[in-house]
Amino acid sequence: MYGDRNHGIRKYDAQTQSVVFWEFDVFGGVTKGTVVQKGKDIVYTYQYGDSQVTDYWQYVDANTYNFTVGSYKDGNWEQTYLQTQFKADTPDFGFIFDHYSIIVDKLMETGDFYRDVFGLTEIPHPDNAPGFRWFQIHGSSQLQLIKKDVEGFMKDKSMHLCLSTQDLESFIEHLMAMNIDFYDRPGNKNSITDRSDGAKQIYIQDPEGYWIEINTAIP
Repeated sequence: MYGDRNHGIRKYDAQTQSVVFWEFDVFGGVTKGTVVQKGKDIVYTYQYGDSQVTDYWQYVDANTYNFTVGSYKDGNWEQTYLQTQFKADTPDFGFIFDHYSIIVDKLMETGDFYRDVFGLTEIPHPDNAPGFRWFQIHGSSQLQLIKKDVEGFMKDKSMHLCLSTQDLESFIEHLMAMNIDFYDRPGNKNSITDRSDGAKQIYIQDPEGYWIEINTAIP
């Protein structure tokens, strides 16, 4: 029984440019140690009576650390006194994808492109307002075309809508039947990119010049 314990604190030593860990036991008693960072792990080592004790914070992810207290030497635990996990509470607002909007000049032509090339179902604008064409992609997610007069700008592959299908081969045949060119990521015509994660992908452009990626990634 050690009685009431205080919280440990860390103190920066400007002279040695190191962090010192102070572990409080009973009030008025203190053990002094050091802190070492190994990658994203944090290791507190201090003398506890006649024993050297280590508090090891093992990084799991940005919100989680595994915490072990014990006798730790040469990378091995000789004895452990405590093992637990600390996980920060992170907010979960339940976000889902709702819609993707693009500004267009050729509203009818571009809308027909998404309808005919991708087979998207057109849905009415809730206010029946002119200058809009909305399409259902999957579930409640939508593609929204908005007609606006804006200055032209360079459309790069880095800014794109991405759609996924497990039948890319049939979709490519559909593109070829419609005389629509497709490209791999580097820009080679009628070529397919084999991604490092195993998915295949191609890119096409709509009548406005926006790029659309089509891949076989599994959601």
